[in-house]
Amino acid sequence: MGISTINEIAGLVAKLQNENLALIHRNEKQAKQNEDKINEVLSDFIEVLDTFEWAENAIKERGLDQSQISTKAITRLLAAKTKTIAVLERHGVKRIDFPDNMYDERFCNVVGTERDSSQKSGAIVSIKKEGYIRGDRVLRLADVVVYR
Repeated sequence: MGISTINEIAGLVAKLQNENLALIHRNEKQAKQNEDKINEVLSDFIEVLDTFEWAENAIKERGLDQSQISTKAITRLLAAKTKTIAVLERHGVKRIDFPDNMYDERFCNVVGTERDSSQKSGAIVSIKKEGYIRGDRVLRLADVVVYR
């Protein structure tokens, strides 16, 4: 085998390595696009879950959960809500928890404040809209009211 043959083989190997790197890059890009699309669909499911929770709260606030007929309707509503939660969980979506009950800018939008000198500034008063996370990616920030 001569030098020219070795150089030719080396050139082919380099070309194959470059093509392989290009394929790897293209696959990584496609995987990211797929993840983005999945997260988009899961975010839509979160919006559906919000609608169920809004309806459930409205029914309770108006006292519409007192009759047997409305109790059955609520049960069916909650079954759909439970299935929505199961779909989200199956895809690794979790509700953002605040174990120390403190505001964390990585996971929250402050939508309101309340003054209370007996409370620590930044403590969460209430969560107006739940936040959700999938893996290390925030799908939606929680909307919170905090003490200042």
